[in-house]
Amino acid sequence: MDEHLAFNGKAGKLDERVFSKLKLLSRPVKARQDNAQQGNETTLVSKDDVPFYNTRLVLRTVEKSWTGDLSEEEIENNLEQITLHYAIVPQVAYYRNKQTVSFVAPYFGGGTLDEVIQKERDKTAAVETEIPSERKPEKTLERPQTLEWKDKLRILYQICRAIEYLHQPSKCERKPVSHGNICMQNVLLDEQKNARLLFLTPKSVEGGVGEEQFQEDKHKDVHAFKEMTHDFLKQSRKKTDVLARIQRVVTMTDIKKELESDLRGEGINWWTPLQDVGKTKEKCEICCVNKPGKTFEKLTHDQFCGSKIQMCVGCLRNWQFNPVKCHTCDQDKIRSPVGDGWCAIMIAGTDEKQDITKRFEDDIEKLKDRVITKATLMGVRNNVVTVKKSNTTYGEQLEKAFNNVDTPEITTIVLVYSGHHWGGIFQLDTYPLKDSELEMKINGLKHVTKVIVFLDCCYPKKFNLGDKAVLQINAVTSRQKAICGQA
Repeated sequence: MDEHLAFNGKAGKLDERVFSKLKLLSRPVKARQDNAQQGNETTLVSKDDVPFYNTRLVLRTVEKSWTGDLSEEEIENNLEQITLHYAIVPQVAYYRNKQTVSFVAPYFGGGTLDEVIQKERDKTAAVETEIPSERKPEKTLERPQTLEWKDKLRILYQICRAIEYLHQPSKCERKPVSHGNICMQNVLLDEQKNARLLFLTPKSVEGGVGEEQFQEDKHKDVHAFKEMTHDFLKQSRKKTDVLARIQRVVTMTDIKKELESDLRGEGINWWTPLQDVGKTKEKCEICCVNKPGKTFEKLTHDQFCGSKIQMCVGCLRNWQFNPVKCHTCDQDKIRSPVGDGWCAIMIAGTDEKQDITKRFEDDIEKLKDRVITKATLMGVRNNVVTVKKSNTTYGEQLEKAFNNVDTPEITTIVLVYSGHHWGGIFQLDTYPLKDSELEMKINGLKHVTKVIVFLDCCYPKKFNLGDKAVLQINAVTSRQKAICGQA
């Protein structure tokens, strides 16, 4: 299998056979008990790169993370649509049974923040037990540090951004959530000392509990972050001013502004990319398993963004649930080249026999569900219009459909037709839609630059759409007759 498809926009569902094989191939080792996340959890780490993912993996098993009378579809959606953010540990796959869920994530070699700070504590304890006359002069001036001050500020800022993204996602289908377990044990570092927050399941979801309870849970996250910050900076001489200002504010957004001011004031970069790509595997900086596509270089960013986030197509595909943000410019949502700014008009033709008309309607519904709206394929969700036989005439439906998508936000149109066609006319009940008329309607969309056409009909003609880029897929050639049989 192609390693580029190791992650496809949502956490992949593994069956028991594949999950068992994954564990076997991973040669997992059980993590030390004191390093495991609080709760009923088992953590396994592969010793070597795992085939297909082409990186080391971590498998975390927790008790089932859903409550109440959720349907199978709702449970699957909750597990698949794991939040994607450069400062959150990506969950690229999962396996579940009746009692537990196992999440699969890439391994980060920097260890947990708790482990790093514990080394500072151990070094300090060693210094303090030395006989003063034997102590080296420099050790009396500064406590031993495993991270430089700039690294500590940057790490706090990155985790702050992650929590803010959970609490207040940019406009998308995902609801705000609370984390419920902010601590140094749940912060992982990579080899460049960038931080990622471990997030498996939310403490609460907006709308899932009372508004008062949800706000209280978010406040607890803020309080936990402040406590973590205090412990994290305890041995740093510059801590006083930073801690005092963070304690005064009440939201993660306010804390982010304070930390951002500190980083700017000291000229600290917000993120450290891979230093030597020649000796390391190039990875998407969000899922950390796929290779980044060259597309990211041309996507919308702040004009002053100095280090654009490297990302794969897979991470962009689920844009309506997990809008991609850049680690350097913090662009609110990087526009995806697939699905974002797209619309779809699905047209079902008619026949004298009602059962055949129904087949045409079923055809476009199946294509809509399996290709057009599927997040890991086209991901066209908000601007999908179905045109079929109803109390409203075809002419009125088409006029309304094209008017609704004629906006500056729509740059790509997907047009699907299933039905009869001959003599340059699409058969739509009593409304004869000519090829030239449909071409004129599409050409009239002045903001649309790209067109994707699926024609499942007889004698389809090649569309003439001027300067627009066109991908046309026909069921038969222009001289052939299509066969309408049972699906």
